[in-house]
Amino acid sequence: MRTIYRELLKIGAGVCVSLSMSAVFAQDDVVARAGDVSVTSTEAAGLFQSLSSENRARLSADNATRDQLVRSLLARKAALAQAESKGWEKQPQVQAAIERARQDIVLQSFLSSMSMPPADFPTDADVQAVYERNRPAFMQPRALHLAQIYLAVPQDASEKVVEAARKRAADLTKQAQAKPATFEALARKYSDDKESAERGGDVGFVPEPMVQPQVLAVAASLKAGDVAGPVRTATGFHVIRLIEAREAAARPLDQVAPQIRASLREQRARQIAQAYLDQLVASGTVTIDEKALSSMLTKTQ
Repeated sequence: MRTIYRELLKIGAGVCVSLSMSAVFAQDDVVARAGDVSVTSTEAAGLFQSLSSENRARLSADNATRDQLVRSLLARKAALAQAESKGWEKQPQVQAAIERARQDIVLQSFLSSMSMPPADFPTDADVQAVYERNRPAFMQPRALHLAQIYLAVPQDASEKVVEAARKRAADLTKQAQAKPATFEALARKYSDDKESAERGGDVGFVPEPMVQPQVLAVAASLKAGDVAGPVRTATGFHVIRLIEAREAAARPLDQVAPQIRASLREQRARQIAQAYLDQLVASGTVTIDEKALSSMLTKTQ
């Protein structure tokens, strides 16, 4: 989970930096707020769409990580608002960093336009060859198609509140085990995870490495259709149902071909760009004052 969370924080930082604090999304529904700072549905949607389908599936079943991501974005926006209120961007070092960023954006955009690979690259044979050489990299882990009834419990809840939630989850487990066909109705009525509740508790296929450890410890031994619970996690209790298990297998070529094609085109684009840059500073056209450079370097030490 820590690896995924670090990835999410990087994405969250990028989203935050790209936002103006002048309420660009003022017309959106607010999905989170901290004081005067808010996260809107458009911002949240853009953030989640930046994730892989596997990580989006993980977030559907992992409220704690999802909430922490939103908290991080709120914190960054709050800090950015304070910095802008103090005119922080007017400081010389910040202005210099902004100018460097501007130059990098212009350069990267220009190089991208100069280094576009031919439309017919790579060929189907190229893609097939990469697939065959790297089959282990295209393995997908065992995945569980899960449904849940989730009862949220605040992390600072008293033992009385925790025990009440446990008993409620145990009662829902017994009802669902006695009449499995009622699971979807129970999830829609009682689950605190509203997104999955709308689907009768269905959270979709989740790769085993992305399933919360407490849930995996129980779900991994279930048969299709089995219901188990309550399962305690950091944020509450889960009543889980295994819908289907999908064994580990190599993803077929037609699924990964777009990924391979994009990677090969990106690699070729970098090669073209580097060749262009090397041509601009060919050895016959460049003079370097080594003495001046050495003297300057000594002064900076």
